[in-house]
Amino acid sequence: RQEVDHLSRETGETSELCMLQSGRYTIVHSSPGTRPFRISSATGLQIPLPWTASGRLLLAGLDRAAIEAMVSDDDLVLPDGRKLRLDDFIADIAKAGVTGYCVTSGLVDAYTKCLAVPVFSAPGKVEATMCLVVPIDTSEERTADLIGLLRGRAAGLSIGG
Repeated sequence: RQEVDHLSRETGETSELCMLQSGRYTIVHSSPGTRPFRISSATGLQIPLPWTASGRLLLAGLDRAAIEAMVSDDDLVLPDGRKLRLDDFIADIAKAGVTGYCVTSGLVDAYTKCLAVPVFSAPGKVEATMCLVVPIDTSEERTADLIGLLRGRAAGLSIGG
């Protein structure tokens, strides 16, 4: 929790620690950013896995059958009514598992993108994610810098990741 709070103070962005709870993406701890831009990010909030960058990382390493068992058709419908294809979501999960981070833009709302990295409890076992929620127009350079910062912090919390 201290790491999430520190990350928010250092970057000015909203930071979160997220985990799987009862098969749902859950914000375990959230720290608001310092800029006037704010998002709704409440501790305990549960969100469908396909709506988030963190969801893609939390499911990395699971096989298709396990993912299908955790994701309902309703979970694939975004707040604005768009429907994600399950095959695209599964491809995103595989990519996130390989790259070790995930960025999603405009899924929960039209104004934000989420940058997420895994926190490992054992080699290859994603226990949680650390993420930053930033304005959708954040530059590629700033996004890359923030991902690097997130990776360093998450590595410090990970066990054998």
